[in-house]
Amino acid sequence: MKIIEVDEELYQYIAGNTQSIGESASDILRRLLNLSPRNAYVNLPENQSGLTPSSSNEQTKVTEQPIVFEEEINKPVIRKQSDEVMQKTITKLESLLNSEEFKQENKAVVRFLNILTILYRTNPEGFALATESLQGRTRVYFARDEGTLLMAGNHTKPKQIPDTPYWVITNTNSGRKMLMLEGAMQSMHLPEELIEQVRSYFTAN
Repeated sequence: MKIIEVDEELYQYIAGNTQSIGESASDILRRLLNLSPRNAYVNLPENQSGLTPSSSNEQTKVTEQPIVFEEEINKPVIRKQSDEVMQKTITKLESLLNSEEFKQENKAVVRFLNILTILYRTNPEGFALATESLQGRTRVYFARDEGTLLMAGNHTKPKQIPDTPYWVITNTNSGRKMLMLEGAMQSMHLPEELIEQVRSYFTAN
């Protein structure tokens, strides 16, 4: 397999077409190109690769190395929470989602951080376990200090989750933020209907 460097616009397009946690860049491109999954890789001649050389300074380079997609997220570990703790999380999160302030908020990053705050404050232990399992293959998404996230990338834009000891990267698009929330909520064993309610705030427009 090969490493392919692409410009930011193409990278965001690929990341934005992720349909499930853990889906690799290769899987995404195969689906978009209607290629069979898990097929042997086909070496196309350069003029049949489907890639158009960039006219800017950003060039597409190919080297003989395993392909790495920085935004892949490992599948979360599902752990059963106590009914009392889970109900507390559900109640608080529903209250947040139904509040006028949250509904009128148009910044995905603010909504993202507010939801993470609720998940932590209602269930710190479950949140800790969830964030431990929600790590990419080459990137750390959650940490207890800003420096750890900065070491994982120069443009991670880490922010502290309000009223918690945790930091999270915020340089991802709305779809990727939702995948992170989905993974955390699944790990905390929250109901799918609540996850769908949260998703509606990150997939609209």
